[in-house]
Amino acid sequence: MKDLAKYSFITLLVFTLSGCLQYKEVKVVDVGKIGVKEISMKGIKVEVEMQIKNPNKYDISIVDSDLDLYLKGNKMGEAKIQEKVTLPKKSNKIHRFTIQTNVKDLLSGALPVLLSLLTENSIELQVKGDIKAKAKGIGKKFPVDFKEKVKL
Repeated sequence: MKDLAKYSFITLLVFTLSGCLQYKEVKVVDVGKIGVKEISMKGIKVEVEMQIKNPNKYDISIVDSDLDLYLKGNKMGEAKIQEKVTLPKKSNKIHRFTIQTNVKDLLSGALPVLLSLLTENSIELQVKGDIKAKAKGIGKKFPVDFKEKVKL
């Protein structure tokens, strides 16, 4: 009889916890303003506004990113989100953050593209890759891919 009570309790606990952890996809609804903050010998900093929808019943934290930065269709290198971003539960908010690529992450063909920027007013910028998020100890990736003409 003790074993039956123990198994019943464990079954009830599993069903209760699985209801709490129901995951709905996080979506990038819109990409707003994009601006190049800095192009220097240290790397490239881009400021981005994204409207992100979190339909879940819990906050989700962006913990890492695996992004590629493209200028004028040429891959410049790998980039990372600099700030810690938390997506509040049941939200559809605009979040602002900085994406940065370092000199060591820049590809060898990046220098001619960067030098050509000195004579231009605007440039086509693309960010493509995955953002890694975590909630209640469970990690998930969601894709990001946007292209925009940006004033310099």
